[in-house]
Amino acid sequence: MKTTKSNHSLPLAISHMEFHLRDHTADIAVESCASTIEEAFVGIAEGLSKAHSPNSTHGTKKFGIEISSESLEALLFDFLDMLISERDIHNVLPIDHEVSINQEKDIWTLVGTYYGIPLETIESREIKAVTYSDMKIEKNQNGWKLYVVFDV
Repeated sequence: MKTTKSNHSLPLAISHMEFHLRDHTADIAVESCASTIEEAFVGIAEGLSKAHSPNSTHGTKKFGIEISSESLEALLFDFLDMLISERDIHNVLPIDHEVSINQEKDIWTLVGTYYGIPLETIESREIKAVTYSDMKIEKNQNGWKLYVVFDV
């Protein structure tokens, strides 16, 4: 099992986030533990990036995203699905993610940015899709724990 820790600075006063790549049959799973839901989403996104290309560095072009969904689970799925789509549309690997998440009534909204590394400049494997299989979002005394499986 490969464990990667990341201190990722976000606009909010966030101090620590970590993610772990987990073996999962023919798929790959990413687990993220963080003190805030935003950090946990970023951890999953950074894990997705490392699953694509373990040696990726820093992106060169900044992109913005905005997503609204009817549940937190749907927002996580839609966010990761959008990152995979952005990879295909812009031919870049999304990295260095920043997000803010808000809930208004029954709608969850994520606004964020990422930087893109041109795919032709790195070695990467294809992550085909995010799945709802085994997806978990848990709030506990230490913050948030997310678990997502990707189809490779």
